[in-house]
Order: sequence, then C-alpha cells, then structure tokens
Amino acid sequence: MGGNLRNQARWARGYFICCLVAVFLWSVASIEVTSFSRSIPEDSRPGTTVALISVNDLDSGLNGKVFCSISDDVPFTLSPSLKDKMYSLVTKSPLDREKQSHYDLTITAKDAGQPPLSSEKTISVVVSDVNDNSPEFSLSPYTFYVAEANEPGTSVFSVKAFDRDENDNALITYHILRDGSEGNKLSSFLNINSENGDILALKSFDFETVKTFQFQVVATDSGTPSLSSNVTVNVKCCL
Repeated sequence: MGGNLRNQARWARGYFICCLVAVFLWSVASIEVTSFSRSIPEDSRPGTTVALISVNDLDSGLNGKVFCSISDDVPFTLSPSLKDKMYSLVTKSPLDREKQSHYDLTITAKDAGQPPLSSEKTISVVVSDVNDNSPEFSLSPYTFYVAEANEPGTSVFSVKAFDRDENDNALITYHILRDGSEGNKLSSFLNINSENGDILALKSFDFETVKTFQFQVVATDSGTPSLSSNVTVNVKCCL
C-alpha cells in the first residue's frame, strides 16, 4: 500500500514537471508598447521616434530569442536598441498627410524555436497636419464679362480657392491686391467678400470709358506661418 502511494507521488511530481517544461517550451513572446506618440506631424524627419517596443519570451535558448518586424510597405521601421529585446519604432521616409493621414501598424514578434511561435500587436498612428500647401484657385486666370450700367453694390462675379490642408491651415481669406497700377486703380471700384470670394461692383461700369481691365486677387490661409497665392482676374465690359 505504502509503495503504491510513493509511486503515485513520484508520477504526480513527474507529470507536474513535464507540464511546466511544456508550458515554458511553448511560451509565446509578449509585446509591450511604451512612450507611444499617437500623433506625429507630417513634416517629421526620417528617424523620428514614434514608440518604444519591448518584447519578452519566457522560454530559454533559441526558444526565447525573439525577432520583431513590421510590414515593409509603410513609412515606418523598427530599429533595434542597444538594450536586448528593445526596439524603437521610427519613421523611415517622409510623411504626407494629404496622401495618407492614418496608419494601422502591426508589430510581429517571432521566436527562433522549432516550430517558431509568434504574436502580434497593432497600433494606430495619426499623421497630423502642418501648413505645407498654399491655396489653389479653381481657375487661373479668371475672365469675367460685366454688363454696362450694372447695379452698384451687387455681386458681379466670384473667385474660389481651396487648400489641401485642414482646420485653420485650410481656412482661406481673400483680398484684392492694390498696387497702384492702372488696372488696380480701376479695381478700386470693386470690393471682395473676404470669406467667400464674391466680388461686388461699387459703381456702374461705363462701356465708353472702360472696355477691359485686370487685377489680382490674393487668397491667404490661416496657418502659421500663413501661405498665399495670387490669381489674375480679367474683366471685360459689354453692352
């Protein structure tokens, strides 16, 4: 009876040890993300650190040796740290928010065991806007025909610009460039709505006096520093 109990105890200890060995041999690497910047400006230089990655595998030997990687088709890469099992997630090429403003990056950790075991972790990185685009007019130049004896104070034509940036960087205001030239002297009879680009005539045009003239409209965004662009507006008076 006593011998059977001792044999059962030995068997139980052996089974427990085998289970522990099996657990440690089949341990999957864990991935931890620290110092993570969820948003990165689009003008960040290559090599800018986005996050620090640490991996850990409870196995030993080759089973515990872990390699980290991410997809090659993204402008980010993993740079090994001097510290074991540590990586830096960095930019590897210029970013352009206007082309892609968001990335889901999947980090894969794979050990060197046979068969190799792997785990994944996905993080999201947002590319934030910087004011790197000037306003663009929908036409260049503009040509408008204005009837003689138009009613003063009414909108006679309109210009429109857009900006590929976002928020304040895309908020546009308009003004007429007045530099003292002959065409711009005539533009003193015009006014522009700074918010929507509508141009109003402050007086009636006289076909016998003025047949054609041109002036410049400037569109400026609200970024820091602000960017602007000009467009030529040709005006032809008709009966």
